[in-house]
Amino acid sequence: MGVQEALDAYSTAAAPGCETADECQDLTAAKLVAAMDVRAAMKAEDPVKFGEPIGFVDLAEKRAEHYGMDNLGAKGNSFAVSQPLQQMVAWFREHPEAS
Repeated sequence: MGVQEALDAYSTAAAPGCETADECQDLTAAKLVAAMDVRAAMKAEDPVKFGEPIGFVDLAEKRAEHYGMDNLGAKGNSFAVSQPLQQMVAWFREHPEAS
């Protein structure tokens, strides 16, 4: 899977939004899994060029592991994991030539 294809899949996974803790748990987990696919695609294509957004995904994964993969539905935990993923998306918006 290429970077753009993985990024499109991430956008689809991130689109639903959530209101309840269970919905936020499912959404945050889905976003993290999709972001890991984006990271794999970036590493396969050019890990140096994509170093910054790869780091954002790494940070999100570390935070998810810190809070517990089964405890991502809590608002603070969901935000802590989602924030670096939003930075990854913003990086691609700032560097449209990269995808």
